[in-house]
Amino acid sequence: MCLCVLLSVAFISDGQNGNMWVFGRDAGLDFNKQPPEPFSSAIRSTEAAASVCDDEGRLLFYTNGYSVWDRNHKLMPDGEDLPRAQRDIITSTTQGAIIVPVPGDTSKYYVFSVGSYENERHGLFGRLYCSIVDMRLNNNMGNVESKGVLIDTGLTEHMWAVPGAECDIWLLLINRITHKFHAYRINDAGITRVPVTSERVPPADGEKHNGTIGSLDCSPDFTRLAVSQGDLMVYDFDHSTGKVSNPVVLDPDISMEYYGVCFSPDGSKVYSGSKDSLYQFDLNRATPEDMVASKISLGSFTAVSALKRAPDGKIYCANSRGFSSLSVINKPNLRGTVCEYRYNAQELTPVTYSHLGLPNVIATVLNKKMYSSRRDTVVCEDDVTLSAQNNDARNYRWQNGSTDRTFRAEASGTYWVSYQTFCKDYVDTFHLVLYKNERLYNTTELTAMCLADTFLMSARHVGTTDYTWNDGSTGKDKIALTDGVYWVNYNVDSVCRIYSDTFVVRYVTRDYTLSFDADTLTCVGEAIKFENRSEPYYKDFGWSYGDGTGSTEFSPQHEYLLPGRYEVKLVGRIHDKCIDSMAQFITVDSVFPVRFIVDKDKVCQGEQVRFYPTTDSNVVQLSWYYEGSILAVYNKPVVEHAFDRSGIFPIQLTAKNRVCPDTYFSDTLVVYPVPHIDLGTDRTICFAGQPLMLENKFYSEEDEYHYKWSTGDTTTVLKVVHEGVYTLTVEDVEFQCSNSETVKISRDCYIDIPDVFTPNGDGINDYFFPRQLLARSVAAFRMQIFNRWGQLIFETTSAAGRGWDGRLDGKELPVGGYVYAIRTTFIDGHSEMYRGSVVLIR
Repeated sequence: MCLCVLLSVAFISDGQNGNMWVFGRDAGLDFNKQPPEPFSSAIRSTEAAASVCDDEGRLLFYTNGYSVWDRNHKLMPDGEDLPRAQRDIITSTTQGAIIVPVPGDTSKYYVFSVGSYENERHGLFGRLYCSIVDMRLNNNMGNVESKGVLIDTGLTEHMWAVPGAECDIWLLLINRITHKFHAYRINDAGITRVPVTSERVPPADGEKHNGTIGSLDCSPDFTRLAVSQGDLMVYDFDHSTGKVSNPVVLDPDISMEYYGVCFSPDGSKVYSGSKDSLYQFDLNRATPEDMVASKISLGSFTAVSALKRAPDGKIYCANSRGFSSLSVINKPNLRGTVCEYRYNAQELTPVTYSHLGLPNVIATVLNKKMYSSRRDTVVCEDDVTLSAQNNDARNYRWQNGSTDRTFRAEASGTYWVSYQTFCKDYVDTFHLVLYKNERLYNTTELTAMCLADTFLMSARHVGTTDYTWNDGSTGKDKIALTDGVYWVNYNVDSVCRIYSDTFVVRYVTRDYTLSFDADTLTCVGEAIKFENRSEPYYKDFGWSYGDGTGSTEFSPQHEYLLPGRYEVKLVGRIHDKCIDSMAQFITVDSVFPVRFIVDKDKVCQGEQVRFYPTTDSNVVQLSWYYEGSILAVYNKPVVEHAFDRSGIFPIQLTAKNRVCPDTYFSDTLVVYPVPHIDLGTDRTICFAGQPLMLENKFYSEEDEYHYKWSTGDTTTVLKVVHEGVYTLTVEDVEFQCSNSETVKISRDCYIDIPDVFTPNGDGINDYFFPRQLLARSVAAFRMQIFNRWGQLIFETTSAAGRGWDGRLDGKELPVGGYVYAIRTTFIDGHSEMYRGSVVLIR
């Protein structure tokens, strides 16, 4: 008999094909790792992005709709200019790129590109192009086989792909001019050139880009579409026909400028970002009015940013403000803030960021699963060769892992083989009974547990009445009353097998083991399994769990409702004279509600803060999460940390218990900013000259700060007339957070006098003169030169002259030392005298 059943398997968005995301500026995220691991790529795109992996989750290639890179982040040989148009026309489109595996060909992929609305002036607005990548080319690294085939025009920036119900895929777009959905069917015959059309509800403000900008998402069960187009819409979708119907306006306010949109994994919620907040809508409400009323704000959000479901069950949000991070919705199926939206929680590789977009969806053909079963009885054969019903398929796999088209079965049992054709998965099952023409012997040894015990001996196989025992008696069963050897002959199939079962019976008086195994440590409310390991002579069992309850099962399970230490006792018996027992203690832990407190009521930027956790002996590890990182601390009584920036920081403490589930406690810490201070660079001052005025360049009359200088002054501006080091401390009046900065003031009224000069006519150092003289500070000047006998040989009062050239009355003087006397009078009226010697060298 052959039984065939046709079933559809559930579709998980992207599957392994979407395990590695590539997007934005050089950004990447690997969901084959948990938590997801960031990596660097070569992509450059403002919005459009798509990446695809093989069935094992390994990266194949990625695109921004204009260029295609291979798995080594190198441009494919023909991977540039896919739409044969300007680069920004594609990369600036919300969902400007999508990759669709070619149905029926595991090596080829369609790459669709859509032009952005702002390029309408070039006549390229909303054009849909199709290119094909063949992974067999370029030494299996892939290359573009064809590019730039025009499919449609006048489209918005929305594009999505949905698995169809008939071995096909729907490519969904929206026509801006006709306000219709265009659904292109893609199957093993190619792309239909005439789309299935449905009416779209235009946005309330028809002038606002005509609803061109925004995103499109399909629910994971393919029954609904969500469309952001300034306002926010939800439709019904039939993935059998490609038809869109039953619009519901979740938010008609186009000024909200909804951009990214995403269904939760269970399809019960819709998320969309608008202006500075992320919103959630509950689609499980009874009426459309209730759906609209369910709108709730989840917190800070970058308005123009994409959202996308990830393989880990979370929703990730792009960041258009240039941060190297993504925001995350950890539990998107839950209602309200318990969905755990975390702003900028997922770090990216440094100097990479997401811009506005995230990778588009990867839609694959829904396989139909075909089951067949066959019951075969093969008499008197040692083995049989099994074959799948379809011998022209691929990916054969038998129950033992064999990939051959046939399988040799050498024993009775159940066998199966799975295999595939395009769009269909097959499983054939074989139930076999094999007989061999031979005599089969079996010996059983029976040992009594107690004196005067008896045994019931039974033939191993059922199916005949022809049983003959060694004493001539008949029947399948016989009771042994004494020591000895007993046997019975019989056959089951009357053709192939003759059985001879032998029983060796011995009566002994030794003790037999009664025992059980169980975890000695468990958690309140968790089932604990008691494995009965007693020898097979025991028939009746009684359990006492130590909490007033018990059981008579062989290996029961039990849940303890209160923590504590319990004695579990097992009693086993064969009859009233053969009874044994054993006991074992079980420790039951409780779930510890972890908490922590902070040592300060107010924390300033850069100030050390201490966190004190509450814990007990059941906790084996405490993990802290703050400022985007996890710090694991093993049962330390206090954790210290200084926040180098101000703001509101979520703090989470996770307690890992010995056996009970982890417990969590979250709170927020407000870190207040310290005042900004800038006194400028170090400066100089002239003795008895004009004073310097020191002040904070960040001073504003609107600021409420206390000022205190190292001189004791509390003014905002300090008058300085002496050199020295000056410090300003500024304290915020509202938060009492303070900051300090220091500046050094040096003296600058001096002259620099050389100690040697060389008047040899080479144009270098030919004259003796204090060249570094600060003339702007000098009011009067006089320089005199004397020989070693005190004779005046040179004199000048000009601060701008050349100085002494080493001559007297036009004659060169000999080399050696000479004495100078220089008097200067500075502009502040005080005078200084400089005396010294200079060496003349020729």
